[in-house]
Amino acid sequence: MASTDVASFIGQLSDIGIPFKTPTDPDWATYSSTYNLRLPVTPAVVVVPSTVEHISNAITFAGKHGFKVQARSGGHSYASYSNGGVDGSIVIDLRKIHFRTISASDDPNCVIVGSGTRLGELAQTIDQRTGWKRALPHGTCASVGVGGHFTHGGYGFFSRAWGLAMDRIAKIMVVLANGQLVLADENQNQDLFYVSPNALIAFSPLTSELLLTLGLPNKAMRGAADSFGIAVAFYLNTVPTPESIIHWDFKVSDATKSIESAVRAFQHIQTFVHDHSVVDRQLGLNVTLSSDYFAVGGTFLGSRNDFVRKVIPALLEGIPEFPTIEVKQVDWATSLKLLNQGRELDSPTDSSEHSNFFAKSVTIPEPGFTAESLTDFFTYLLDQGARAPISYFILADLYGGADSQINAKDQSFSAFAHRDTLWVTQLYGYVDNEQVFPSEGLDFINGLASAMTARLPSYGAYSNYTDPSLPREEANDLYYGKELHKKLKQLKRDLDPNNVFANPQSIEG
Repeated sequence: MASTDVASFIGQLSDIGIPFKTPTDPDWATYSSTYNLRLPVTPAVVVVPSTVEHISNAITFAGKHGFKVQARSGGHSYASYSNGGVDGSIVIDLRKIHFRTISASDDPNCVIVGSGTRLGELAQTIDQRTGWKRALPHGTCASVGVGGHFTHGGYGFFSRAWGLAMDRIAKIMVVLANGQLVLADENQNQDLFYVSPNALIAFSPLTSELLLTLGLPNKAMRGAADSFGIAVAFYLNTVPTPESIIHWDFKVSDATKSIESAVRAFQHIQTFVHDHSVVDRQLGLNVTLSSDYFAVGGTFLGSRNDFVRKVIPALLEGIPEFPTIEVKQVDWATSLKLLNQGRELDSPTDSSEHSNFFAKSVTIPEPGFTAESLTDFFTYLLDQGARAPISYFILADLYGGADSQINAKDQSFSAFAHRDTLWVTQLYGYVDNEQVFPSEGLDFINGLASAMTARLPSYGAYSNYTDPSLPREEANDLYYGKELHKKLKQLKRDLDPNNVFANPQSIEG
């Protein structure tokens, strides 16, 4: 983009008082650096709006000058797409769009949250700081922003009980590519939704002219928001805070002594999670793997007595080696801290966490891995993983299984394709921030994924674990499935015909 276009864009921002950052600002690195240091991307300008009107005008100006736009909430994009994904984009940094507080709506169980809010702030506010004693299912990293997390899925250990984070969205306030503001209702995916100007007093000094009655298929924003608009506020249906949580962890590293023992252990866990006589929605579970490590752990919303007398025996029955077992009962606040790796939940708005990594995901539909696919995977893992050129971890999060509330919904509910999924795996390789990530590390992570999928009948990928190595069409077929991808392409033509909201894997009409 020519420097004259950048200067003209900046001039328009300045004329009406929209805050922004450019490379001449001393704190430019704070606003422009990427979470993933392996993929540095430099925006042309970072807009830092404090009102919804700022966002609307900035998008309108950017579109007129031919810039591509992406939003950044917490900035944890695996592929640096919250920085645009390519140099020269306009980033709308939402750190000030948290409206200073989380508000109550007319429904006492529903809260209104700005998209720049971070997960730790959200969790603490709706539970303790307001005294509401409410909770939501979402990820464990406190510094992740609500905007991207909730609009692309949002898994946490309590999602089998309460659904994905996106499933708790009642309404979304969205700024579209033409700068228009709409309020989309989740129960009327393609109907118009009318909103009174008074509803926006808590957010910004918006004028009623910006409130347009425009049909917005809400499910596009719940699953593929980066291609369709900028979510500025969420109405979220909460649940009562549990009185106590069971945290549990079984280390069964002897399972990796051979390919056969590793396959048997995983097959047993896969059978266990389908046992309706033992497992229900109260159980959250994942498996953590490396070449010499095999652990299964998670949370349980029931009583300690039920977990110890009922769940543990069934889980251990198929594991011949006696594992190391840790079970603790904690309150909700302590549970959140434990899930955040023992760290406090407060995260400053100028948090600048970084990592140097490459990650892939594989979603495995019900009924799960075949014996052949597990054999392929553990053959590669126990061989190549023992001499991996990088540090790595592998997580298999349980989405499905008995009584899962993630899978209680279908694809008509939102643009989330994986409602028939049993496992969502993350294959994550990393090096120190100061190192150059070696090409052999990319080959290793890609090899893990290839070994896992070679003989799977079908599989997909999870868009919150964005894989920048995939071509656009292949990525979106894996993220959304071929049929849903086709529908989203048509919606893109309708809602963003000039492709204002774009990154290397965004939906193209």
